[in-house]
Amino acid sequence: MLKIFTPARLIALAICLAISASAVAYFAIMQEKEQDGHWPWPLNGVLINQSAQPAKVWDDDHLYYTIAAKTRSGDQQDIDHVQETASGRWCKLGMSTVTLKADGYLENCPCFSLEAGRACIQF
Repeated sequence: MLKIFTPARLIALAICLAISASAVAYFAIMQEKEQDGHWPWPLNGVLINQSAQPAKVWDDDHLYYTIAAKTRSGDQQDIDHVQETASGRWCKLGMSTVTLKADGYLENCPCFSLEAGRACIQF
């Protein structure tokens, strides 16, 4: 008798389905990123504001707003850029976790842009 669903075939099928699901998720995320140049949730950047002042941030949906002093941005917030208060430079977060230290300088900024909403400066 011919067995269609042998253990080896079930394992191979499960592996193929997992790879396919991963590929679909990857392409969906990359398409979302291509549409507006920003990462979709849950791949948003996170800001930890250790300073005594609110941090000025920007995203393409809400434009400018602030993150309160001594707080952390929520997982559902889409922060695209944060302003370094000590220098006025704008950091493009991407998927990074960036800290605005008490002295007003950013820690772990992956790249800086000329202004909020702009791409990184590449040299």
